Amino acid sequence: MISLSSLTMIKKLLIVAVVGIVLSACANTMEGLGKDMQTIGNSMGSSNTSQTNNQSQTKGKDVVVTPVQ
Repeated sequence: MISLSSLTMIKKLLIVAVVGIVLSACANTMEGLGKDMQTIGNSMGSSNTSQTNNQSQTKGKDVVVTPVQ
C-alpha cells in the first residue's frame, strides 16, 4: 500500500514538473517573440523618424511664407 501511494505521489510530482517545464518554455518563447517584435518595431520606427528628420530640413533657417490671395 505504501508503495502505491508513493508511486501516485511521484506521478503527481512528475506531472507538475512537466507542466512547469512546458510553462517555462512557453514563457521564454513569448519573451523572445516580444523582444523580436520590439526590435522590428524599433527598426520600423527609426526609418519613420529618419523620414521626418529629412522633411524638417529648415531647422534653424528662416522660412518665408507668402499668403495666397
